Amino acid sequence: MTTLNNIEIVNGWLKLAIEDWNAAKRMSIEENRGAIVFHLQQFVEKVTKAIIAALGYEPPKTHNPSRDLENILLDISAGEIKLDIRREIMNDLKVLISIAKTFEDEKTRPRYGVRHAQRIITPNEYYSPMHVKLFLEDAKFIAKLSYKILNFLKMCRGEECEKLRTIGEDP
Repeated sequence: MTTLNNIEIVNGWLKLAIEDWNAAKRMSIEENRGAIVFHLQQFVEKVTKAIIAALGYEPPKTHNPSRDLENILLDISAGEIKLDIRREIMNDLKVLISIAKTFEDEKTRPRYGVRHAQRIITPNEYYSPMHVKLFLEDAKFIAKLSYKILNFLKMCRGEECEKLRTIGEDP
């Protein structure tokens, strides 16, 4: 991984993440469950990449950035990377990784559904309104944790970070 220290990169990832959040929030849970989960999945991936950038690394071109963040944490814990991160923030990062993996594990289901021998179950059939609401709550939790982590890293500045902070306050 290449190191970098650029608040603009963090803000760029946050801006992209907020666009996905806004797209998800504009859609009807009754009509667009798969599309909502897809945009929430993208939101979580991009917020995770913002955190990777805030730690000084170039976020990978992957749909599983939590695994890269996990490797960074392992290197920090092993002393291979020298970053002064409080235990509380390390724990927050571990929780974020765990929840982000849940989103990443959805893979292509939000776009293509599930293939069975006799038919394809569409994303709207696959995801119930209750499941979508749980994903929304998890995404809000990720926003709250990310805001806290980025603040600790002193990489939370500007309009995008303020929008991230207010996601958890949506009615």
